[in-house]
Amino acid sequence: MEETLHGLAAGSIVPRPQNHAEASLAPILKKEDGRIDWNRPAQEIFNRMRGFAPWPGAYTTFRGQTCHVWGAPMTKADLTVQFPDRTGGRAGTLLTEKNGLFVVCGAQTHLRVQFVKLEGRKQIAAAEFTIGARLKPGERFGDTSFARI
Repeated sequence: MEETLHGLAAGSIVPRPQNHAEASLAPILKKEDGRIDWNRPAQEIFNRMRGFAPWPGAYTTFRGQTCHVWGAPMTKADLTVQFPDRTGGRAGTLLTEKNGLFVVCGAQTHLRVQFVKLEGRKQIAAAEFTIGARLKPGERFGDTSFARI
């Protein structure tokens, strides 16, 4: 940016008009744009997390509550080390291992969860969330069958 501004001031950069035929418009974001679709690949979910920060954020539901999630996609090599026997599962399924909390995503990819924020609570590390939530086998983000009674 600095180099461009200096170039404009010095006259070494000549501005040119935008080609309106190639231009695209970005729509105004709505809250529902931040809802995570766990059927998407982990890299795409991660990109949306970054793109929707700080608003509307990337969120899902957990036991009937809105839950903001921050994480990063796992590489194929990480998957083999973390889950040699169980890499499958339905999209949104939570997997806990000694090295962290993971979510099954589309295209047989996984997201390593780093932070979670349940509605009305503060943001916490995934390890704290795992301990406090006492996750049940097969429990998923976005699943309403485990909602609070």
